[in-house]
Formats: sequence, structure tokens, C-alpha cells
Amino acid sequence: MDELFLVVFGLLMAMVLIWFVLLKAIFIRLERQHPEKYEGMGKPSLFWNNSMKTGYATLKFIGRREHRELNDPGLSKLSDFTLAFFFVYLILFFSLFFGIFGMAGTSNAT
Repeated sequence: MDELFLVVFGLLMAMVLIWFVLLKAIFIRLERQHPEKYEGMGKPSLFWNNSMKTGYATLKFIGRREHRELNDPGLSKLSDFTLAFFFVYLILFFSLFFGIFGMAGTSNAT
């Protein structure tokens, strides 16, 4: 079971890096091709202008699929993939999280 934990944990760490790449690609596309939307979101970035406000605006943009109103097929594909990627990450994260607590609860009972 420890091996499974390490594999899933390693996968989650790699997924965080991929998440950053996906967000950076979305930010670049927004900044270059949809500057009004980018500015309306507070000019989000990975580190320099990363606040609760811009983070929420980014998640809202991806989650509510606001990219559709921009009529940019490339941005839509990227945003939809990022949303699906986010859900896969959450499923793995919570599986690992509850798996750890599930194992801790059963080992104490024995």
C-alpha cells in the first residue's frame, strides 16, 4: 500500500506542474488575443499578480466556461482540457487523502 501512496503522490506532484503550464498557456492566450477579458480578470499570472481575486477569476473563467463567449476554438479546447484535468486531480487528491485516513482508522482498530 505504501507503494501505491508514493505513486499517487508523485503523480499529483507532476500534475501540479502540468497545471501551472496549462494556466500559463491560458494566460498568454488571453493576454495576446483577448486583452479586454484578461484585464477584466485582473491580469492574472502564476506568481507576480497572483491574489485571491485573480485566482477566483481564473477558476470562474475555467469552471463557468466563460471562454465560449470569446469564440476562440483554441482557447476553448485548452480551457475545457484544463477543467477536465482539474477534476481528475481532485479525484486523485481526495482518493489519496481519504485513503490515508481510511488506513489510519483501520490500523488503530486492529
